[in-house]
Amino acid sequence: MNKMRVTIWIMACLAVGLSFACGGQMNEANNLVDEANIIIKSYNEDSLKSGKLVTDLLGENLKKANDLEEYKKENKARFDELVQLSEKLELSGANATTKFDRASKLKLDDKFKDYLTLKVQEMNKRSEIDKQTTAFVKGFLEAKDFEKVDDLIADYNKKSADTQKGADDLMNKANQITRDNPAIFKGN
Repeated sequence: MNKMRVTIWIMACLAVGLSFACGGQMNEANNLVDEANIIIKSYNEDSLKSGKLVTDLLGENLKKANDLEEYKKENKARFDELVQLSEKLELSGANATTKFDRASKLKLDDKFKDYLTLKVQEMNKRSEIDKQTTAFVKGFLEAKDFEKVDDLIADYNKKSADTQKGADDLMNKANQITRDNPAIFKGN
């Protein structure tokens, strides 16, 4: 009888310990997701600024320019700002990705892990876009004629649109997991 009580006591302690350990892992995961979301909020604001600069610098204003080199000189500060924003976005995206990745390695519900894996993949895609933007702007600044610029713009638009679609698809899948599993994501 005592052996049975001891066995039950040990099983109960293990169950309580396991629930605390999993709860602790869930709390840690939620904290990492919260940190990632704070980074993403700033990332989104910077991304909007970057998009506006790209549109302003490489849209109608560029089409109106007669001299490419003069246009680049007149807008040097804004191009520098765009490069800095793109590089900042790369770093912010990498930091958010790291938070999601760390959380995904914890002992969590499978659906939560699936969500985190999708967020890592999404942020990796967004990082690709930021790298494409940085490379594009640097390539644009090195271009010497409008024909080369037109080729760069067409290539950039195609690549970034494809990558953006991939990132958005991953985001939508992650969001669907949260909608389908509200009990798991009630705080997220």
